[in-house]
Amino acid sequence: MIEKTNSTLQSEILLLIPTLNEEDAIGELVQEAQRSGFTNILVVDGFSSDRTREIADSMNARVVLQEFGKGKGCGIRTGMKLFLEGEFELLSIIDGDGTNNPSCLLKIFQQAKSNLADVLLGSRTRGVRDKNAMGMLSLASNLTVSFLLGAKFRRFFTDVQTGYWVFTRKAVEQIYPQIQSEGFEIELELFVKCLKNRLRVIEVPVGYRKRKGRTKFSLRLRIRNLYYAFKYLAS
Repeated sequence: MIEKTNSTLQSEILLLIPTLNEEDAIGELVQEAQRSGFTNILVVDGFSSDRTREIADSMNARVVLQEFGKGKGCGIRTGMKLFLEGEFELLSIIDGDGTNNPSCLLKIFQQAKSNLADVLLGSRTRGVRDKNAMGMLSLASNLTVSFLLGAKFRRFFTDVQTGYWVFTRKAVEQIYPQIQSEGFEIELELFVKCLKNRLRVIEVPVGYRKRKGRTKFSLRLRIRNLYYAFKYLAS
């Protein structure tokens, strides 16, 4: 099974890591991904001012600068565009700050390959989290937003703002032309667009670790994300 999984990772799956000033985490993260069997690793960088690109390149990851503008949303949209230009069957995404463990994606792939879903989210709230990896405010706001957005579609979700995603090619082809987000609201838009397009979306528990380096998710960005959450609720 391990040999088959590694073969699948090499031939069918693209791992996308959007980054911005993640020199403290990116080297070890790429190494972890390689140990988990990933060979197609795409680092889409948001014009980092530190050594993020240099470190990722030295680890034999493919490194490109993002298109469309600044922000995480632009990085993910760039990755989706490059995914569609290739021949991969699955697109997986994790954050570049070390909080997401690439090995957690392996059990998600099994469900994707079994044709159980078009889009899979890794739920950090249902999985094992490092102590203090997610503050109570973040946990409470995430659970609330997830419940409300899930209820809009008569579904139950616990972590719609996760950094762990797996998409089938069909799903990316369907939603990529519709995605417009530039910043951290990208996860909210991805979730809503997937449900509106009647794609099959499920959650899988995953682990979550303390980030390496300084967080970019300020109070201003948290308020901005809440604005977008209510905007999508009303749409």
